[in-house]
Amino acid sequence: MKRRDFLAAGGVGLTATALSVTPQVSADNPKDPFAEREFIEFRTYLVKNETKQTLLVETLDNALIPALNAQGIKPVGVFVPLEKNPQNRLQVLVVIPHKTLDSYLNLTAKLLADADYRKNAAVFFETNSKDPAYISYESSLLRGFENCPKLETPNLGSHRIFQARIYRSFNIERNAAKIHMFERGGEMELFRELGISPIFFGEALSGKMLPNLTYMVGSESLEKHEKAWKDFVAHPRWEAIKNNPAYADTATEISRVMLKPSPGSQI
Repeated sequence: MKRRDFLAAGGVGLTATALSVTPQVSADNPKDPFAEREFIEFRTYLVKNETKQTLLVETLDNALIPALNAQGIKPVGVFVPLEKNPQNRLQVLVVIPHKTLDSYLNLTAKLLADADYRKNAAVFFETNSKDPAYISYESSLLRGFENCPKLETPNLGSHRIFQARIYRSFNIERNAAKIHMFERGGEMELFRELGISPIFFGEALSGKMLPNLTYMVGSESLEKHEKAWKDFVAHPRWEAIKNNPAYADTATEISRVMLKPSPGSQI
């Protein structure tokens, strides 16, 4: 089947699923199946050195996470790169789920009005521009996939590790096709079967490397993660999925990073 024939035959499902078009509500379908999809903020902090990285993680664990929990925002994840390469060595990543868009929009104002947070996060507020707690941070806002609508927290144990990936496509139609590949094409289903545990899958609404989908998966250990990926790559169902011409030329740029959770991370 040619790609345009696939899109013509399945275009309604593809567009509605991948581009977040609200499906028609009717007597047969009285509830919007996308209504439970969370918004997920994915932050990447950049710090000057490893001392600042440790201080930032401690502050996020002891100040930001409790403050967000008080707003009803949970679970919150804090992570640092597992590998120490120059590209991402001095980063701290944070995952913040939001049940509503208002939760995201009002986050900063509520934090600034929270006296306990201002006290516990004094390292953010009692410094100056010559020696800040962090250099800057980037933030992407995601919308959860239909078949992974909310952030998941599987019990992966104390040695758990994670991988975050950003798949950029060269246009919105190919990004829609890649999302369809995960949701309808069987890719995420195969992940789950092989022990690659989804934490979140999100369509990027704003941020860098647009258009893209961003996701995080977890494993009980680095060894199990590597074995599961080898099994995935060699699986005949993955061969069939990736060779489907409908999904050709989708993720043309991939960014990936292995992560370990902070001591206070709730993921």
